[in-house]
Amino acid sequence: MFHVKHRRWTSVLAGAVLFVAVGCATVASPEGWAAPVADGDQVIAQLERGTISGGSFTGTGAFVEEWRYPAEIDDIDFDGFYATPIVDDDVVYAVSYDGAVIALDTRDGRPVWPAVVRLKSNVVASPIIDGPSLYVPTEEGDIVVLAKESGIETGRLLDRNGRIWAAPVDRGGTIYVGKLDARELLAIQASDGVTRWTHDSGGALSADLELAGDLVIAGSLDRSLRAFDTTADGAERWRYETRGWLVSSPLIAGDIVYGATLRGEVFALDVTTGTEKWLYTEDGLEFRSQPVLLDGVLVAADRDGHVRGIDPATGALRWQSDLDDAKLFADPLVYDGGVLYLTKNGKLLRLSASDGTAVVAFDRGG
Repeated sequence: MFHVKHRRWTSVLAGAVLFVAVGCATVASPEGWAAPVADGDQVIAQLERGTISGGSFTGTGAFVEEWRYPAEIDDIDFDGFYATPIVDDDVVYAVSYDGAVIALDTRDGRPVWPAVVRLKSNVVASPIIDGPSLYVPTEEGDIVVLAKESGIETGRLLDRNGRIWAAPVDRGGTIYVGKLDARELLAIQASDGVTRWTHDSGGALSADLELAGDLVIAGSLDRSLRAFDTTADGAERWRYETRGWLVSSPLIAGDIVYGATLRGEVFALDVTTGTEKWLYTEDGLEFRSQPVLLDGVLVAADRDGHVRGIDPATGALRWQSDLDDAKLFADPLVYDGGVLYLTKNGKLLRLSASDGTAVVAFDRGG
């Protein structure tokens, strides 16, 4: 175990309470922390609350915004975006917190559907695409099925019991869904919504789910990372106990699963058995976003801009970088040899995995 200087734990508790509060009631002014995504040479991100922008990098490393929706000509407003946009066939699909679903042409940012689809339900979890359909999980506990070509609703899956915050995963026509309040993992058929099996998840599932072979890897608010066997009705194959809540998605890399917690832990496990390979801890840090691997370094960033470069084989600290005025809630994007972080106030930072140096690629206020 690697352990460094202690910090006060009060801020971690406060951050955890704020995180849970997002879904406990209607949010008056949701900001959103959707992750940036790439489409070829283009990066698509929420650079300003309630908008989706597309742009590219210049030769000097600056990011140029090429389009934004809604634009000034559009008489429409959205809440912030928590759900990560999805790009498919030159179309980006995005869902705001207030349940507005939009489909935009990635070339110019203009809508491809005749109208915005209003779900009349709040949305935190990222949607998924399976064949011709877009599946949108809601805070009402169901999954709305939309035709991705038109936005027309074609069905609803699950009952309206228990919020969905974790992005589902799908394989072979089966969608695996984690519930926050109901504390359960479900396998449902994408074609008709029939539930194949339901399994107790042990804790509230808030982190996005990941697939590793036949296993669904899920982090929960009971401070455990679990692996559920999709071939055995979701039977729990292993469980790894941590000190902190897991709100960031695990990272699967070959036969290793990497994870991070709100209590300053970063760890590596054998994905088949859950056996710990190493554990790095730094009290006072709150790892909210998913760690990423680049150039032989595991990069983990806490919510206040404290970024750590860790040896993925041993857990040894290689470098540390503390970014000024950087609230990092969104998952990063590995792009063109660097790690892109989108701050809570819309700055786009580009960080080197080799030494942790970072530059501001975009700042609308600067």
